[in-house]
Formats: sequence, structure tokens, C-alpha cells
Amino acid sequence: MERTLKANDVLDGAMRIIAEILPGRREEFVEMNPEATGMDLLRSLRLAPDAHILVRHDVPIAADELLREGDRIRVVGVVSGGSVA
Repeated sequence: MERTLKANDVLDGAMRIIAEILPGRREEFVEMNPEATGMDLLRSLRLAPDAHILVRHDVPIAADELLREGDRIRVVGVVSGGSVA
């Protein structure tokens, strides 16, 4: 199912990002302002930054990296833990 989300107050010059959210393999189209970062994308998707990794073209990107018009960003949910000794 496709949803379009808007980050903050999007202006006419908004860029469109495709977010592929894993696990679950769902896609969301997000309209964002041209200065949006990976952190802005996570906020728009209402996802916790400390529980997700952003990937562009099979390369992880930092949450403060600027996004570009037409980017396809994989948002990978991560789980960490350890064993109890």
C-alpha cells in the first residue's frame, strides 16, 4: 500500500523520496523540503533513529546526510542484544 507523507510544511519545491522500510518490505513516498536529511526522513516516518539504519545504493548513510530528489532509501530496522551470563 502506498502512502505519501509530508515532512513539516512542504513548499512547492518539495523533493520526493522513496523509503523502502524493512523488515516488512513496504514502500512509502515522502515529500520533503530540499534541505532534508536522513533524520528528517526518520521523523516523517515516525521511526526511532537509534533503531534504524539508512542505506542508499547499498551503502549506509549517516542520519545527518542530505537527501536528494528521487532518492530511494532503504530504512532497515535493527535489533541488538546480548546474552545473559
